[in-house]
Amino acid sequence: MRPLSVLHLASFVGNLGDNAMHDGEYRTRAADLPVPLNHRPIEVRDFIHWRRRAFDGAFVDEANSADLVVIGGFSLFQLWRETTSSGTYLDAGPELFAAIRRPIVFHGLGVDATRGVSPVAMARTRAFLDDMLGFDHCRFSLRNDGSSDLIRDHLGSAYADAMPVIPDGGLFAEPSPWAHPGLPEGQRFVAVNLAGDMPDKRYAGDRGEDLTDRFAAGIAAGIETLLGADETLTCVFVPHIYSDFGPIGAVLAALDDRLRRERIVVAALAQGEGGWSASFDLYRRAAAVIAMRYHANLASIGFGTPVFGLSTHHKIAGQFGALGLADRCHAWTADSDLAPLFADVARDLADPAASVRRLAEVRARERQVLRTHHDDLAGWLAARVEGFA
Repeated sequence: MRPLSVLHLASFVGNLGDNAMHDGEYRTRAADLPVPLNHRPIEVRDFIHWRRRAFDGAFVDEANSADLVVIGGFSLFQLWRETTSSGTYLDAGPELFAAIRRPIVFHGLGVDATRGVSPVAMARTRAFLDDMLGFDHCRFSLRNDGSSDLIRDHLGSAYADAMPVIPDGGLFAEPSPWAHPGLPEGQRFVAVNLAGDMPDKRYAGDRGEDLTDRFAAGIAAGIETLLGADETLTCVFVPHIYSDFGPIGAVLAALDDRLRRERIVVAALAQGEGGWSASFDLYRRAAAVIAMRYHANLASIGFGTPVFGLSTHHKIAGQFGALGLADRCHAWTADSDLAPLFADVARDLADPAASVRRLAEVRARERQVLRTHHDDLAGWLAARVEGFA
């Protein structure tokens, strides 16, 4: 059977979670769809940030040379963005997508409201969707992180109802095993993922004061408590992007010097297969995970690793809430006490069985949701793609 060619527009060199997401997406599509797919990645940053490409006739020709176009997953709907004609992350209107003669799947999209909600962006997004949702060759889905609720609240129920909610592929990622410097086989450790982007939103007080040091002191105190209670335990910091070294460094500076030198590891950061897979292997091997980033949390849930979200972004709380795991997510603000977070981690380190079972049930349930979605997608594609059966 001839594999079908897929032009996949997404983020591939953003942070490592994007790569984990694509790995899970490709694996589950291969398992569920009746025809093999050859995905050809196109980096969305070439069109948005680096401006090496444009949504023009050359892009349309490239899309029309494929059998299928997949766009996502990423946060297409950025409710504050006023710099694009569509009101979305992409500066491309319905006329561009109308010129593409191949089926277009907008897959597992997110919604970003971290910088507020703009009436201008909302009006442009509604106009964009009014056309796009009417195209027979386009279909949309949202990821299961509360994005549908944001669409419903700010765009309207009709738009939310038109886009089914599906699990993000990061839940089903399968990294390869790696040897990690400083971590001999069998070493017990807690993996900690801290996010360094958007510091003005994550680590700023009501009057704009920088709270990074206060946050770092709380994390350092919690780590010292965990390591002090178990002399066999190590802490591994896992960055996903270069800016993550900022809060990691702040925590290291606040840690007890002996622990910092003897029982702390900072993982490497690299893009591509050797980057995301090595980093996410740490979440799979960890005795517990504390994570701020979406895919660090999601993949850990998929691995059955006891994980606790540390929320400084609405999609983290939305993620845990949508999966029925809201009690495993702790928000951080200027007034937060992180001691309850580390008490929960200590509980799971001592007796992880109940949490492991619960996370396995979540993964199994979400996998069935995705199978059902893929069955529906297969029927839709069969009517639109020659050779899809």
